[in-house]
Amino acid sequence: MIVVYDKTFDGFLTVVFDYYKDLLNIEIRSEDDQLSFLDMVRVGTDRDKADRVKASIKKNLSKGFYKDIITAFNSSNKDKDIIIAKLIKLAFLKGIEVVSSANKYAISFNKMVKNFRSEAHSLKGLLRFREIQEGYLFAEYESNNFILGDLSYHFLKRMPDEKFIIYEKNRGKAFVSIYGNFEVVDIIDLNIEESSEEEFFRSLWLGFYDAISIKERENKKLMISNMPKRYWKYLPEKIG
Repeated sequence: MIVVYDKTFDGFLTVVFDYYKDLLNIEIRSEDDQLSFLDMVRVGTDRDKADRVKASIKKNLSKGFYKDIITAFNSSNKDKDIIIAKLIKLAFLKGIEVVSSANKYAISFNKMVKNFRSEAHSLKGLLRFREIQEGYLFAEYESNNFILGDLSYHFLKRMPDEKFIIYEKNRGKAFVSIYGNFEVVDIIDLNIEESSEEEFFRSLWLGFYDAISIKERENKKLMISNMPKRYWKYLPEKIG
């Protein structure tokens, strides 16, 4: 049987609540998968049920595992729903130790968490802001995992007194913060105009970058390791 939910985290936890006894035997998919099977059940989101699952995981397993579940849920793995649900079931049956075991679901789960954190860590160091109209600082990027929340809160702590936008281009979502008041919005179209000061500061940065670089000691393998090529199109020093 295939159980379909609305793609939200609370929707997923509702499925875990409703089908807890059968989690090891069912397949879980989100509505985005565009499935059309006869043996398919749609589950509506119930926040009360979701909250009960959250509380149970934190109390009976661990708060750390719950945080990792959220991280894995935001990964790009197409089977994340099934992997997470089955591991939750196994953790309740066998204990939290199963999460760090050689169980195939635990291995897949930990790979998702590691991949998410690695990508988020990279972009925390590589994200470039530029000044646009109305004094906003604007940064854009593309990512495999849905790291917008993790990335945005990182910069929110560091720039609470700024107006800034972080735009996850491939998903069309943006984190908008105005002096610490923030929201996540869907973006249909963007009309970005850089300030006159931005061009000046970019030229200063490029001049500094060229001045400190030593062509004879250039190590492209190390550079790619520290700055994966898929991020280069958003780095001023690597454009062109």
